Amino acid sequence: MEHLEQTKPISRRTKKAVLDAVVCSAEIMAFAYLITYPFPLKAVAFIPLAMIAFIISRDIDSPLITFKSLFSGIFSLKTIVYIVIGLELGIGAAIYYRGSLGMPILPAVIRPFVFAAISVAIIEEFFFRGFIQGQISKINTDFAVVFAALAHSSYKVCLFLSPAARPQEHIVEFFIWSFAAYIVLGFLKHYSKSMIPVITMHVIFDLVVYAEILQAPWWVW
Repeated sequence: MEHLEQTKPISRRTKKAVLDAVVCSAEIMAFAYLITYPFPLKAVAFIPLAMIAFIISRDIDSPLITFKSLFSGIFSLKTIVYIVIGLELGIGAAIYYRGSLGMPILPAVIRPFVFAAISVAIIEEFFFRGFIQGQISKINTDFAVVFAALAHSSYKVCLFLSPAARPQEHIVEFFIWSFAAYIVLGFLKHYSKSMIPVITMHVIFDLVVYAEILQAPWWVW
């Protein structure tokens, strides 16, 4: 006798979470597209950013509890193993990137801008792997990894697609490599069940890549 598998209905809360993630993904791309323009369009770019902040603030029940959950289980063997994996992946990716550009394998000095780069990396991980992937994972975890990676790489590409931005010659290649990197970050978050390994990987990459830069590149708003 065959048993028909019933599909579990999606709750209104889950639908709202997914909708919030989709809207925030579109808003961050609008921000990236407009932020390269001079004033007053640059000021307009912060409207979608404010909308993202409003949406996320509604979905966070308690900032203190959310912050504490970030460090829950950080000293467990599983989390430590994934932190080490993130560290190795970040260093390996950074060395490969620097080598592909003909740069020295490791930076000789660390300049102040690198701290801004690290801050951006942390914020991006909280947004894309923490919020976007977390919300979409309520319907499907594998799709959440892909969706967050697509949203993140699309955001990066929008910084270069804007008419006000400097053209990027290898935009398709840039998108593919970015998407692949964010897929790795997404699965690292999925399997580790922690934000610490993905933040470690992204921060280490940006630290090694941007250590010697004197000032922010034009695309760092």
